[in-house]
Amino acid sequence: MKKINYKGRILGLLIVAFITTNAFLIYLDEGEQVDRKSFINEWSQSITYDLYEKMDTRGVFASEESEPVYFNEETGSFNEFLVSEGDTVNEGDGLYTYNVQNYYQQEARLQSEVSRIEEEIDAIEDFIDDIESYRVPDPPEEDNDTGLFNNNDDSNDPPPQSYVETEYLKEEKIAEQEAELAKQEAMLEMTEDQLDQLQEDGDQITVTSAFSGTVADISKDLKAPLLTLESTNLVLEGTIHEQERNQIEEGMPVELNVNEIEYETTGILESLDEFPEDIDVNKSSRYPFTVTLENPGEELLPGYHADVKIVTNESLDVVTAIEAALETEENLFAWVMNDEGVVERREIETGLDEKGLVEIVSGLEDGEWLAVEPKDEFRDGRVFFTPMNMDDLRVRQMFDMERQSMLNYGLLGLLSR
Repeated sequence: MKKINYKGRILGLLIVAFITTNAFLIYLDEGEQVDRKSFINEWSQSITYDLYEKMDTRGVFASEESEPVYFNEETGSFNEFLVSEGDTVNEGDGLYTYNVQNYYQQEARLQSEVSRIEEEIDAIEDFIDDIESYRVPDPPEEDNDTGLFNNNDDSNDPPPQSYVETEYLKEEKIAEQEAELAKQEAMLEMTEDQLDQLQEDGDQITVTSAFSGTVADISKDLKAPLLTLESTNLVLEGTIHEQERNQIEEGMPVELNVNEIEYETTGILESLDEFPEDIDVNKSSRYPFTVTLENPGEELLPGYHADVKIVTNESLDVVTAIEAALETEENLFAWVMNDEGVVERREIETGLDEKGLVEIVSGLEDGEWLAVEPKDEFRDGRVFFTPMNMDDLRVRQMFDMERQSMLNYGLLGLLSR
């Protein structure tokens, strides 16, 4: 008959009872009279980083400009095309020819057109001079002591937003007028060329291009427009839902990705329409937008589609923490190791978040350590213990030491005792 070990069983029951009793007492210890420590298995460190808030949409690449070319049947009879669809043309290249019916009438028309374009060029040049001569009033500067504005030129503070916007609008308007001036000058050259041909030959005129681009369409039946030229410069076009329309505005940075050719680039939201493509009571409205490219690649072609990320907000060079290290009850807080080496419960304020990384507006500094897991083992103001990471121990380096160094360190240890 097997002998029962009563002493062992009694000892085991006592151990279980001891552990259960202590756990129960700790559970009932609302006043935290028992000195409990924090156990931290996973840490994270706050870092300084740039965060962005982005809106995802889609877009398609298209030519930045489209230029229709017309033929007036009253001026003569069409002869032939000098280009084909897909051809690349430059300013001054021939597009088509036609035979003149009434020499004097055509000569008068071309001379009148030359005079009209010259007047238009003069008006644009005068307008550019007026804009360039306009001096944006110097912005008032704020007095650091009184909070009032003064005119002290020694201040290094940035100018007010209204001043910057006015300067930007001035430069933008000059650029627009210079582009229009270049277009009118090209039209003048084309018209003068036709007039010269008429006066020299008197029979047939070659219409040249005032636009550099690609021949996108040719009307074989001579319906207007006779040809359509598109610029080689590309923009990205797309639409945005009405629910997102008020979240974006012109001038925002844009990130573009063309998956098919593994191409990435950036741009600026150049225009955003105030009117939708169409209005339907049963459909969500969509508002067109255009993005100009900062560094377009030669591999891009009209018609390519792209994934678009519009940067709607950004926080640069800010303190951040991983979202898993943050908790919320009434207020958001984190468990932070303070200068005394203990874990404290610290309230924080947050801002932007991107892919699990959160901006810390207040409550944390760069490089502070945050306890992450297990959250139910954290105690405010208590010392902590954490598992030893064997990878952090340089045991192998100890044995790689020179024998004399090991002897010196050993003797030093004995003497210190």
